[in-house]
Amino acid sequence: MAAVTTSLLVLLDLHDEYKRFEERYNAQLFSRFTNKDRCVLHVLSSRSNVRLLHFFIPNAENTLIRARVTLFKNTIFYIYCVDEASVRAMERTYHYPMFVKIFHVEWLSMHLHQAAIAHLVERAELTKHEPDEYDTALQAAAELANKLADDLTEHMIVKTGLQPDDRR
Repeated sequence: MAAVTTSLLVLLDLHDEYKRFEERYNAQLFSRFTNKDRCVLHVLSSRSNVRLLHFFIPNAENTLIRARVTLFKNTIFYIYCVDEASVRAMERTYHYPMFVKIFHVEWLSMHLHQAAIAHLVERAELTKHEPDEYDTALQAAAELANKLADDLTEHMIVKTGLQPDDRR
């Protein structure tokens, strides 16, 4: 019997724009595909070994969600949109069910970080009786949390033009 992985992050990147994420995440946790068919095949073949799949798709591929009931059980879909009109259209289509998260593409990194942190915390919880693995998972989660905080601070600076200390 194959070992069950707690979760997996899969990014469908049809325009090959997000290669940088491959460098940030462990290959056992994160996969990026530029070909839809290969991506779906990977997801389907991994399904029995994964307790929770975090599937990041562009809004143009939202029809994959309709296959959720039969093909993509235990999946959270993250729909990244290129503009606010697309975000609103996806929100109207999906009305925020728990298994669909919709956001502007500028937040893609943040959502990937959050999913990876959740995976690492879950892995730590499952290995709490194995101190080395437990510590490694928590350390990796803490490093990602720090990176997420840095990304959010940078985003805030870009949006407001103020450094965090300038608000006092």
